[in-house]
Amino acid sequence: MKIMPSCRDITEQASDYLEHALSPWQRTGFRLHLLMCLYCRRHMKHLRLTIATLHRLPEETAQDDSEEKQLEAVLQALREAPPQGQTGD
Repeated sequence: MKIMPSCRDITEQASDYLEHALSPWQRTGFRLHLLMCLYCRRHMKHLRLTIATLHRLPEETAQDDSEEKQLEAVLQALREAPPQGQTGD
């Protein structure tokens, strides 16, 4: 059993981490890795930003068939989003 997950493990388990679906042992290893790895912290920050942006989209946009309209809605949500603070993860 590995104590510290690899960067690949982090990217594969990122959604489970955010949904609190990891065991306490896995979650501890995940957090230890984030403390030491700038790249994985950035990955998690971008994932959280993506999720927050998608939650801001109107429901009808999410069901719209036009890719151009969906892209415009995402860009508009990003423009309206308040600037993110500089946090560690």
